Amino acid sequence: MRIGVVSAGWDTGELAGALTGLGHDVREYDAAGKRAGERLATDWADGDWAPEVVYAHGWSAGVASLAAGTAPLVQAFHGIGAVGKPDDRRAYERLICRIAHRIVAGSTDEAGELLRLGVPRARITVIPPGVDCELFTPVGEPQPRVRPRVLATGDEPWLADLVRAMRMVPDAECVILGGPPALAALAERCRVADRIVLHPAVPRDALPAWYRSADVAVCAPWRDPSGRAPIEAMACGVPVVGTATGLVRDAVIDGLTGELVPARDPRALGISIRGLLADDVRRFTAATAALDRARQVYPWQRIADRTVAACLEACGRTVPVEADALS
Repeated sequence: MRIGVVSAGWDTGELAGALTGLGHDVREYDAAGKRAGERLATDWADGDWAPEVVYAHGWSAGVASLAAGTAPLVQAFHGIGAVGKPDDRRAYERLICRIAHRIVAGSTDEAGELLRLGVPRARITVIPPGVDCELFTPVGEPQPRVRPRVLATGDEPWLADLVRAMRMVPDAECVILGGPPALAALAERCRVADRIVLHPAVPRDALPAWYRSADVAVCAPWRDPSGRAPIEAMACGVPVVGTATGLVRDAVIDGLTGELVPARDPRALGISIRGLLADDVRRFTAATAALDRARQVYPWQRIADRTVAACLEACGRTVPVEADALS
C-alpha cells in the first residue's frame, strides 16, 4: 500500500520505518507553513507517486491533506480537546472529524473526547504511540547514582506536584530531565532542594541509561499527555507511578505494572512512590510486569500493524484477521 504520512511538527520517522518494514511504500511530507495543501496536491499530481491513503498527524496536517484532496484520510490529532485552543482550530478539528475516513485516538481518553465531538464510534480507532524496544531496554549501563532514584522527564506544570511529593520520600533523590528552572525555588521552599536534581534534557538515545538508573518513573499529568515517557520507562523495566489519564491510564495497570493516583494530589503521589521504594519484592514484580507489557503491546511493529488496519478500513478494503485482532 502507498501511504503518505503528513505531519506538521510531529516526529513520524519511527512509525514510517515500521510501516516500511511491513512492506508498504511510505513517504513522509512536511505540512508546516502556508499553502501546504497546494504543495501536497502539486507533488501528488505532477510526480510519479501518489498515496492510496494519507495518514495526517496533527490538525494542521489534516487541513493540508484535505486541501490536497487526493486520497482517503486517516487523522490523528495527538490531543484533541485540550484546554486553550483557538476557536479556529476547534472549527478545523470538527471539520476534519466530519470528513476523515478514520480518526485515530492515542488513548481511550482521547477516544472519549472524539465521541463527545460527535464522531461515530465506528470511525474511531485507538492506536497509542509506540516504543523502540531495541533502544529502550533494561540491558545496558545505567547512569551512576548513590541512593534510590525517582525519575521524571519533560517541562510540564505537574512536575511541581512531584517536587512537593518528595517531602514524603526522605531517602531518595528525584531527577527531572528537562524540567523548568522555576522548580529549584519550589524545591527550596519545600526543603527538598538537596534531593531534587534538575538536569537538562538529554538526547533520545541517552534516555535509556537514565531510565535504567531509576527505581521508579513518574508521569503524573493533569490531562492526556502526548509524550511516550511511561511506555519508554516500562520498556526499560521500570515501574511507573502516574495519574489515571490518557496514555498513562492505558499503559499502567494499577497494582501490577505500577500505580495510578489522583491528579494534582502530591500527598497521594508521595505515598505511592514511598511505598514502591520501600518494598523490593513489589517493585521488582511491577518492573517485570511493566517490561512484559511494553514488549507485548507497544513495540512499533505492533503499532504499525494497527495503523495498516486503520488505513485499509479508510480505503474500504478488507482488514486481515490478524490485524483486526490487534485493533
